[in-house]
This record gives sequence, C-alpha cells and structure tokens, in this order.
Amino acid sequence: MAKYKILLLIFLSFIIVGCSTLINKKNVELPLKKRYAISSFWNYTETPMAGLRASTIVESVLSKNSIDITSLIGGSQEMESVKSKKSFLNSKKLEAKSKGANYLITGDVQEWRYKTGIDGEPVVSFGITIIDLESDRVIFNGVGASSAWGHKSIGVEAQEIAQKLIPKFVN
Repeated sequence: MAKYKILLLIFLSFIIVGCSTLINKKNVELPLKKRYAISSFWNYTETPMAGLRASTIVESVLSKNSIDITSLIGGSQEMESVKSKKSFLNSKKLEAKSKGANYLITGDVQEWRYKTGIDGEPVVSFGITIIDLESDRVIFNGVGASSAWGHKSIGVEAQEIAQKLIPKFVN
C-alpha cells in the first residue's frame, strides 16, 4: 500500500511541475490616468516575430483595463532594419514622447516554442518593462515563464502570463 502512495505522490508532483508558471515582478501601482505607449518586444528566440506576438498579447490584456495606450508596435519589417536593442529602444522612447505618452511599455521574449514530443507542450517566457519617459527610469520590471500540456496553445500561455505579470493600475 505504501508503494502506491509513493507512486501517486510522484505522479501528482509531475503534474504540478509540468504545468508550472513562474512570475517574478516588482509590486508597483501605476497611475491609470496617465498615457502609455507600447512598443514591440525584443525577440531573443529563434521563433520569428515572437516579440511582435508577445507585445500584441500584452497590449490586448492592457486594453481591457481601460488604460490610455498608444500602439507603437510595427510589423515584421520594423525589426529588419534595427541595428541594436539600444537604438531601437531610444527610437521608441522618442516616438512615445512625440505621441504624448508618459510611460513606455516594452519587453523581451526569451522563449516561445512548442517542446518536441508527442504532445508538443507550449513553453513561453517573456518580460515586461515600463519606463517613465520623463525621468528615463525603469519603474516596473517583471518576468514570467510557463509551460503547459499539449492541449493549450502558446497564445493562451502568453495571455495567462500577461494577466499575472501586468502591474496594478490605480486612479
């Protein structure tokens, strides 16, 4: 009987670990009445356009919070001419300021793929950074990672991470 309990415990621990999500963020409250701009996220993966995908998912999750947000997310051609992350970020800061934004939301994608195997489990990892454009300081930084069983898509995983990762907006 003890063998079955141990096997059951091992099985349950695999289930819990197999669907794990890790969120690491700085708890901060941001003003709802300010203007925000969102740029394409930087893609560190081998998956084409993962940064664009992640940024549009974060933009959609933010829009349901009634946040005044201006989209600076370009298409796939936008990233082809970029020489460095620093120059890209500087250009997005200038563009956000010219549109009257107080804050720039940007980020990085570290993983965006399906694991190989029978079920092709989705694995997603990305971070969100919010920059105060007046002081040019990072006021929020958070990263989330998740993997799931094969019945979920990368988009669903990314949306769940975004919902947990996005900071609280207050009046």
